[in-house]
Amino acid sequence: MEEANTELLGWANQQFADLGREPLLKIYTLRQEASFRSYYRLSSGLGSFVGVFSPPDQESNQDFIHFAEFFKNNNVRVPEIICSDPVSGYMIVEDFGDKLYQTELSRRNYLELYSAALDEIIAIQSCPLDNSMRVFTKEIALQQMSLFRDWFLEAFLEMKISNDDLEVVEKSYQIILSSFFDQPKVLCHFDFESRNLMVLEDGCAGVLDFQDAIVGPIFLDPVSLLKDLDHAWTDREISGLLNTYLLKAKKKGLLPDVGEDMFIKWFDFAGMQRQLRILGVLCRLHLRDNKSYRLVDLETTLIYIIEASKKYDELSRFVVFLESKVFPMLRKKMTSIK
Repeated sequence: MEEANTELLGWANQQFADLGREPLLKIYTLRQEASFRSYYRLSSGLGSFVGVFSPPDQESNQDFIHFAEFFKNNNVRVPEIICSDPVSGYMIVEDFGDKLYQTELSRRNYLELYSAALDEIIAIQSCPLDNSMRVFTKEIALQQMSLFRDWFLEAFLEMKISNDDLEVVEKSYQIILSSFFDQPKVLCHFDFESRNLMVLEDGCAGVLDFQDAIVGPIFLDPVSLLKDLDHAWTDREISGLLNTYLLKAKKKGLLPDVGEDMFIKWFDFAGMQRQLRILGVLCRLHLRDNKSYRLVDLETTLIYIIEASKKYDELSRFVVFLESKVFPMLRKKMTSIK
């Protein structure tokens, strides 16, 4: 880690010298990520910046650089890239400070902070689309959901799935995908959650980790934000925040003229697709990459899926499977590894 710090600081100072900027004097490590990126704060006598080491063989550096400029040009509050080298994976970006939504959110300020975050979702969804953008297809969505079986059920829980239960799971995938892809398509951040948002001094929300932006179903980002793994809001609170989003989206002309029940269903099914993926991804991080600090999120994620599924008769067999078999196995597994 010390070697990485020294190399990044040396590279950054070479870039800053070429730009005629004040030299950077100090560097220290910032937060741990589920990705392979490492973050550092670099400081000079005139201010601070964030240094990034993003391994080019494991991360989408060109996409990050592209969308940083694209979003900035379309009024999304993303950090400016001061200098970058996509080959080495080094970048220096604008420092948005230390106030992460993940740690700053409370019942005292959540309405204000979420309103600012929803404004950024609207800005992203309002961006013009072009043929160069990646599209979230049914094939990609199904591959992501399959991580639920492969890494969560079989690899992590070591569940032996019967043919009957496998049929329930696979049929549920198709039911979820059908509603998920009935929705309007817009540009999505893809991981718009509190750990990727900053509270800025002017009251706006700063948006991080946007390199996976993709054209997909419109409720993907709202459900990522409002069904948060770090902040368990009540159904009433989530409903109120969803209504705030709907008002903003309708004002921008982003939503079709359908009933309120359809908006709620789209929101719920977008959440289920995302949460099935998350269960698999977090278990893969634990088992394959030795990153286990997100295992605490597994139970909350599973509960979100169960509670949303209960609202829809077509998922009744999936609810029984999750409640009677999967949830008890998860509780037992988590107890054994604590």
